[in-house]
Amino acid sequence: MIGASGVGKTAFFLYPNMEYACASGMSFLALDTKGDLARNYGAVALQHYGYKVAVIDLRNPTRSDGYNLLTLINRYMDICREQPSNLAARAKAEKYAKILAKTIINPEGDAGNYGQNQFFYDSAEGLLTAVVLLLAEYLPPTEEAPQERRHIVSVFKLVQDLLAPSKTAKGKNGFQVMMDSLPDTHKARWFAGAALNSAEQAMASVMSTVLSRLNAFLDSELEQVLCFDSAIDAEAFASQKSAIFLVLPEEDPSKNFMAGLMIQTLSRELFSVADENGGKLPNRVVLFCDELGTMPAFDILPLFSAGRSRKLTLVPIIQSLAQLEKNYGKEGAEIIVDNTQDTIFGGFAPNSQTAEVLSKALGSRTVMSGSVSKGGGKDSASRSLQMMERPLMTPDELKSIPKGQFVVMKTGTHPMQTRLRLFLDWGISFGDPYLLPERAARTVAYASKQELEQAIFRCHHAQPAESDTPPAPPVPPKTPAARGGASYAQARRTRREPPPPVVVRTDGGQE
Repeated sequence: MIGASGVGKTAFFLYPNMEYACASGMSFLALDTKGDLARNYGAVALQHYGYKVAVIDLRNPTRSDGYNLLTLINRYMDICREQPSNLAARAKAEKYAKILAKTIINPEGDAGNYGQNQFFYDSAEGLLTAVVLLLAEYLPPTEEAPQERRHIVSVFKLVQDLLAPSKTAKGKNGFQVMMDSLPDTHKARWFAGAALNSAEQAMASVMSTVLSRLNAFLDSELEQVLCFDSAIDAEAFASQKSAIFLVLPEEDPSKNFMAGLMIQTLSRELFSVADENGGKLPNRVVLFCDELGTMPAFDILPLFSAGRSRKLTLVPIIQSLAQLEKNYGKEGAEIIVDNTQDTIFGGFAPNSQTAEVLSKALGSRTVMSGSVSKGGGKDSASRSLQMMERPLMTPDELKSIPKGQFVVMKTGTHPMQTRLRLFLDWGISFGDPYLLPERAARTVAYASKQELEQAIFRCHHAQPAESDTPPAPPVPPKTPAARGGASYAQARRTRREPPPPVVVRTDGGQE
């Protein structure tokens, strides 16, 4: 969907399509820059269609549901802790940890773009995966500490603390000492192997890379969202009727990265769910990405190429094609446009360059043209006709399309100009707005390095090693008579201790 501000993208397009999604039972995610979608359609989806609704409100975090990036990792690690032989649960936890690490470290999708620094970013992925797995495995809520500490801010705190030099092992930092305390077959050691086997300065650079990527999550308001369990995770989103509204503040673009992170993480988790269900999601999913052009670039191309076959549809809504070219480059913008099956546009500004591009995309048609000339005589007029080519719609004609009129281009069909009906014409009306109750600022619990070290020690070093051989009965001490009488005791008294060793100095003397 392409249209300038104020042409009615929400009223003519988004509202009717969200109504259709609710009526057909599809799960959907909607980016909401104004908050209107959440207020209006949150109530409709919940009350009239029985949807499970979650609102991630970054403008008012105290009125937001939680969105813990480690929710699925924590869940499967808890299952694995209760059932140590459940290999599938551990494999899923590791898979979701790798997805999260890749999304955070390489949001653009390809570490090869970093050139000579590729090693540091690849190693940072493995190190972040290792820390996430350790946090999820060893620090679950307990009776002494019932509040959840396993979240992305705790990951930052752990990496920062483990970067400091160790007080017990000279020449090692805290992370190396912690990895040495794990069993040789623990996967966390393997994920962090590239960093552990590098030079001291290189390893510090890897950990600093992780810290720099996690620095964006350090926000007291964001903590009210990121440090509490998610209301809807990817597996529930794909199997149940669910609606997620992500409210982004237009006045604070520093939080826009959360949109790309959420879409990228959710889509990769949905791909994983689809692969476990025969290559298709249990329920069709639609991502309504309003104002996508204002979001930072992320790895969006797999959503077009791999999403459709898995029953995942992306609906990007932008103001201009130049926004795509600015964020994804000329080639990236062309790939996105080429993989779009349906394009709807209208309502261009008077000086819009996008109208010229789309006029060429519409193609041309053959029309009859002619000329009439008239001489001085009474019957000296002449007329000539000819067939000529002209654009189907010129840029000027596109710019003069009235509000509510749009041009639709669909793969395999001819383009058409049509009128999209206003949502009121469809009988759509809104009642009471969907509002979450105001919550006071919740206290956030963080994990510490000491707690993690103690948990690892209790798990792997506090218990004695098991043996199949039963212990031998204690042997009573022997008396001197039993050892051979007085002669034995006398021999013990006359035994001499070995002489002290001789220390040879380099100057040839003896001490």
